Amino acid sequence: MLLYPLQEAVDLLTSKLTAARKSLEETVEDLEWLREQVTVMEVNFARVHNVSHPHSPEEEMLKNGMMV
Repeated sequence: MLLYPLQEAVDLLTSKLTAARKSLEETVEDLEWLREQVTVMEVNFARVHNVSHPHSPEEEMLKNGMMV
């Protein structure tokens, strides 16, 4: 086990706490960015799905070149 003088221990712990808070802040920002990217991806999947699957029989007829 290491022994530090009181002021040196306080300084060391303060610097470690500052670094940990900065790391936490960066991690939260990264998670927010990831959440946004997941939302964008879900919207794009829905758009691709909607383009490839007609919603009504009329749309199916138009797709196949039939008159409504």
